[in-house]
Amino acid sequence: MQWEPIIAELRTMAVGTVRVDEPLSRHTSFRIGGPARVFVEPEDMNGVIQVLDWIRDRHLPYFIIGQGTNILVSDRGVDAIVVSTSRGLRQIVVEPPRIQAGSGVLLTKLCHVAARHHLAGLEFAISIPGTLGGALVMNAGAHGSSMVDVVATVLVWDQAVGVHRIDGAEAEFQYRQSRFMHQSWIALEAELVLTPDDPEKIRERMAHNMAYRMKSQPVGEPNAGSVFKNPLPEYAGRLIENVGAKGWREGDAEVSPMHANFIVNTGHARAVDVLRLMRRVRRAVYQQTGIVLRPEVRWIGPGEGGTDTTWENLWYAEGDGLTDE
Repeated sequence: MQWEPIIAELRTMAVGTVRVDEPLSRHTSFRIGGPARVFVEPEDMNGVIQVLDWIRDRHLPYFIIGQGTNILVSDRGVDAIVVSTSRGLRQIVVEPPRIQAGSGVLLTKLCHVAARHHLAGLEFAISIPGTLGGALVMNAGAHGSSMVDVVATVLVWDQAVGVHRIDGAEAEFQYRQSRFMHQSWIALEAELVLTPDDPEKIRERMAHNMAYRMKSQPVGEPNAGSVFKNPLPEYAGRLIENVGAKGWREGDAEVSPMHANFIVNTGHARAVDVLRLMRRVRRAVYQQTGIVLRPEVRWIGPGEGGTDTTWENLWYAEGDGLTDE
């Protein structure tokens, strides 16, 4: 693909910042990831929509990123246009008991806004890093609650029909997944319905949840959150700890001694280091329990063969012997 004329045309649109070969390690919580061929950061929602329409009309490869908290980006980077929502989708409108917020808003900020307006229901999210958009895609949850419990509607950009609004049921939220993972939809903003409550009680619950996170998770080290989904009724962290994997390392990637379902970047870890460590862990758990752990983090970019791939292909390529089916 001839990227030079594409980049030149994108810059003439003047929708925001455009960078070439931008290291995605600067934009992921893992601090891991090769360069994006083109990195675009629109200034507002209109700019985001304009860029997405432009990409669609030219049939260009693209990827959306918020705070990059639940992804593992290939060391080879992404040969595509990466669109950041962190600046352009930060609007918040409060009309109790509803909050309408852009998908680029940090969950922690949204929780504090809700508390200031005496609205309960988001306390679980205070301990979840990242943006509202990422939380919608993954149906993020903690402390027994998740996004499905509060989402009323979502404004989406649809590759087929453009911008339209769906209700929460249409998002088909399930445990750590949603329709956004399987359809060409991009969440632009969401309408949340919360419950009026005593602000002191709300803050107490938020403080409790944050304290639990600080005590049980490696908050101070680069990571991407929980690596594997819980194979309910079991918990991935407990299974991993039971095989003695805490402290296992591949390069600078380490299974956290604090929480076994977290892999941390202790220095200059590469995506391949994390991948090898995940493979070790899931093989050990399978050999001991017969349970196949499935990733909660999303893989972005090509595998070692140089073409875009999936977790299934990554396991198979290394002769893992386990599948995600």
